[in-house]
Amino acid sequence: MKRHFILLILLLLGCTCSYAGPTGITDTVKLDSSAYASILTCGPGDEFYETFGHSALRICDTANDVDIVFNYGMFSFDEPHFYLKFAGGQLNYYVSKQKFENFILEYHYYGRWVMEQRLRLTPTELQTLYDALTTNALPENKYYLYDFFRDNCATRIRDKIDEALDGRSILDNSYTTPEASYRNLIYKYTNGTLLWWRLGVDLLLGSRCDKPMTKSQYMYIPMEMMTQLDTMHLADGNTLSEPIVQLLTDKRVPMKKSISPTFCFWILFAVILLLTLLAHRNKWKLYWLDGILFTVVSLVSLLLAYMWFGSNHWCTKANPNLLWANPLFLILLFRLRHRNTAVTIVTACFLLAALLGWVLLPIQLNSAVLPIVLMLLVRLADRIFKQKESQTKTPAHKN
Repeated sequence: MKRHFILLILLLLGCTCSYAGPTGITDTVKLDSSAYASILTCGPGDEFYETFGHSALRICDTANDVDIVFNYGMFSFDEPHFYLKFAGGQLNYYVSKQKFENFILEYHYYGRWVMEQRLRLTPTELQTLYDALTTNALPENKYYLYDFFRDNCATRIRDKIDEALDGRSILDNSYTTPEASYRNLIYKYTNGTLLWWRLGVDLLLGSRCDKPMTKSQYMYIPMEMMTQLDTMHLADGNTLSEPIVQLLTDKRVPMKKSISPTFCFWILFAVILLLTLLAHRNKWKLYWLDGILFTVVSLVSLLLAYMWFGSNHWCTKANPNLLWANPLFLILLFRLRHRNTAVTIVTACFLLAALLGWVLLPIQLNSAVLPIVLMLLVRLADRIFKQKESQTKTPAHKN
């Protein structure tokens, strides 16, 4: 269960890889004139956190028997207090080094495609890049705090290359369109598949992930970085990379389209609405139903509140889902058989605020949230009605 919770958040990471490969050469060497650097872009895998692929940097110098791949975004489940550190955004990630032949064998085993882009670097730029990577991979330097969108396996490579360039830059801080956000780019790579995972991701992401991105920020997705570098012309008029070469083809079985959570929750809404109408007609008390709904929503609210206020994750702050997945449901849950008219009304107002914010404000919620909010409103409205009805039937006390 813990592992699945971690994998849900790892969705946000996109290109994180949990494999800790063997280390290679620890000493820098003077690279030969025939040496080159290349970006290795790896296709999606079968796990959600592999959906967006992976990026790595290869330094190849056959004259010096150097053929190393630098991997950012590595982590280990053996880290002490792993789950607490991960949930709090305090887990140490690191860069690893492994031989190219081991790297390519791993992706061949899993049937994932691999593309290579050789970089057009001057000898000085190449040496600078190699020295920086080697220094970064030393035990005292290799650990860092990972950021889902701003500091992952792709952005680290982008920044290391940019730092090594002499008077040139691959950073483009111009904006594309208002729709180009971190969240919407996730939608692009999960269209029709992994819809339940995407719902979980949408629940965790805050409003920071809905702001427009620059072209450079797009590169947090490995395939987006590969595409940009393939067509990018630098200020000196030259392209940075040579044409893409395919090293491995995709041999995985295509993923099947998942059942839409939106459809499932609309069905559930219809069932709950029907139950509520029947209960109203037959004087049933649906405490068991409210208990289930309020328990689930309360747990979601506690998770979202912790990810906002108790963790260091940049992308989970200012989460609008807390308008409907409100901690007030905890009060309703613990006082399930008591009158809570005021709390119930306030909670319903928060649900209505979520719906109005979705329509009138730039608040982006998953489409599956709409039927969830409506079913909660139906149950709260029924409770308010029954509490009012109960009050009118209670005889007045004489002085």
